[in-house]
Amino acid sequence: MMHFLRLIRYKNLLMIIATQFIIRYALFEPLLRHKYSAVGIGLELQLPFLQFVFLVLATVLICASGYIINDYFDVNADMINKPDKVVIGKHISRRVAIALHWVFNIVGIILGGIVSYSIGYINFTAIFVLIITLLWLYSTTFSKQPFVGNIVVALLVAMVPIIVAIYELIPLDAIYHRVLSSMYLSFERMLFWSLGYAFFAFLLSLLREMIKDVEDLLGDKAYGRNTIPISLGIPVAKVIISAVYVISVGALIIVYFVYLRGWYSGLYIFSAIVLPLLVSGILFIRAQSSREYGIVSTMLKIIMIMGMLYIPFFNFFLL
Repeated sequence: MMHFLRLIRYKNLLMIIATQFIIRYALFEPLLRHKYSAVGIGLELQLPFLQFVFLVLATVLICASGYIINDYFDVNADMINKPDKVVIGKHISRRVAIALHWVFNIVGIILGGIVSYSIGYINFTAIFVLIITLLWLYSTTFSKQPFVGNIVVALLVAMVPIIVAIYELIPLDAIYHRVLSSMYLSFERMLFWSLGYAFFAFLLSLLREMIKDVEDLLGDKAYGRNTIPISLGIPVAKVIISAVYVISVGALIIVYFVYLRGWYSGLYIFSAIVLPLLVSGILFIRAQSSREYGIVSTMLKIIMIMGMLYIPFFNFFLL
């Protein structure tokens, strides 16, 4: 069982589940309860809880299938980069792995189709088919190309909060649009915060993916990949990654001073996100070994968790 859990990256899947529940219950629900209280009626989330669970399961299953197929095609490179963490071929056969991949995809599409049908947009099932296609293309093609693979993974991570926004806001707008438009209100603020979280998820994921390429340089080179550090060299890769660090920190500072401000919010953002981000950037610039790059990658994952936890602990700053 532990090998199976490692194969599907259960820790990452738990983060996905937590993110989607936080977006719904710590962002959308409080905004409906407080921001729109002036409407004079009780605004409530319209997607039934069971449908929301189906949505989360569809997301998690498809992501799990993506991890499986990525390991399936990466097994040779992983034998060089991280031989002690290889699961496929050592603990789980390739045939079982590919079967799990397809089962997870099929169930994910079915669940996604059920939720899409429930909100009156069965064609939205194509979102899940598109994600599966991108994950397959990433594993077979994009991961071997500089920039493209990194951007695709970062976009897919950014889709986690956006999927919740799509399936929650459409039913809300269908029910309350006439009432809200008569009072010159809309659900734009909910969409704004969803896109904001998606944007920072994109930036931090892009950083992690590019740093992992530097960390996995030897195995990727032996396997014939053409990642950024292989095609441009580590010094140029460090310059590019440092630029993304600067953009990420700059964007966080702008968001705080333009949209948030409160000192509680500032204390959290600067101490739990900005400062660790700066420290990880310095460590990355100084890093020389695969182990040191791995430490930076782990730090970025922790920073992403801290960013996710901003909502439940400080959602009153978003109201």
